[in-house]
Amino acid sequence: ALVANRASAIEANELENSAFVAELKRKSDEKREERKQERLDNYNKKNFGDYLDWVAGNDALKDDSQLSENDRAIRAYLKSIKN
Repeated sequence: ALVANRASAIEANELENSAFVAELKRKSDEKREERKQERLDNYNKKNFGDYLDWVAGNDALKDDSQLSENDRAIRAYLKSIKN
């Protein structure tokens, strides 16, 4: 009887831990893409921000309608990393 009680207690603990671990895994999976994008943005900001500032410098006074699609994307990206 004592062995059966121990076995059921261990089994109940494993089920509880399994649910807890599953919940942690679910939360981790939800945030994975967000954290990946944050790391990529930080990397780009650190490594390419100065270059993009320099590239955009020639077009700083131009209106958006005069810029190419790529130049508009660079300008939008620079604004997003300045904030």
